[in-house]
Amino acid sequence: MPGPVSDAYHPEFSTVDNADQIKQACQEMYDGVSEILDGKPPMYILDVVSSESLGRKITISLTEREWRILRFACERAIESI
Repeated sequence: MPGPVSDAYHPEFSTVDNADQIKQACQEMYDGVSEILDGKPPMYILDVVSSESLGRKITISLTEREWRILRFACERAIESI
């Protein structure tokens, strides 16, 4: 029988440190998006999806890293629904 699993183990990302780096990158993106949205609080997602009044265009350049982090976050959101 194997011994106890280390607290430093993460089942998907190998180590807790790796998982923490991913969480930090996602948090930085979240903070940046919040800033772009003028610090307005999050809205209930069904209100966002059905709203016709949120059509204001926001132009911003993102790095490839930022786009990839956003895509990762979207994939995770899709998986969780």
